[in-house]
Amino acid sequence: MRTTVYLDDDLNQRLRRLIPPRGLNRFINDAVAEKVRALEEQRIIAEMREGYIATREDRDELAQEWEAVDLEGWPE
Repeated sequence: MRTTVYLDDDLNQRLRRLIPPRGLNRFINDAVAEKVRALEEQRIIAEMREGYIATREDRDELAQEWEAVDLEGWPE
């Protein structure tokens, strides 16, 4: 897919010094992919945290129900 991306002049100059002209597309694609993965990971972690907090009371009740069985068979 072709798209237009506008970069700050300073950032563009820095990129041009570091990346060969024919490698710029690959570099930008890799950088964006890396950032998207990080954002997805952050979103998943946030959703897991919210779910963990939302089910806290349920887990406490379940733990109490299983407490007697957890100790069953262990030496006194």
